[in-house]
Amino acid sequence: MGVSRSGYYKYLKTEHENKMDPDFELIAKVRQIHSDTRGSYGSRRMSDQLRDDGYDVGRYRARSLMKKADVAVKRRKKFKRTTDSNHKLPIAPNLLNRQFEVDRPDTVWCTDITYLWTLQGWLYLAVVLD
Repeated sequence: MGVSRSGYYKYLKTEHENKMDPDFELIAKVRQIHSDTRGSYGSRRMSDQLRDDGYDVGRYRARSLMKKADVAVKRRKKFKRTTDSNHKLPIAPNLLNRQFEVDRPDTVWCTDITYLWTLQGWLYLAVVLD
């Protein structure tokens, strides 16, 4: 079995009741803070919050508690750049020159286009104003 005789008898003499994990209360608190902050706290802010709540917890202890509680900070996704303004392509002239007052319809048309990212892919929105 790989257990010494003295170790076996010492094990028999000690009381073995269902001992709870000493971190049980802290793990529950970590899960509560994680859900209250929508997963935005890492180990540093988690330890600060636990200290504010009266627990003596450092940064690395908070990290191990977060691992035990199976919670992790939600990371921000990288910003998708959709336009490149620094290009060498010709730019259309501004014929309207901010003169938005017109006498009759169908004399001035304004258009614009934009790209929208959705779960199905890119959508293109084109707007035409008369």
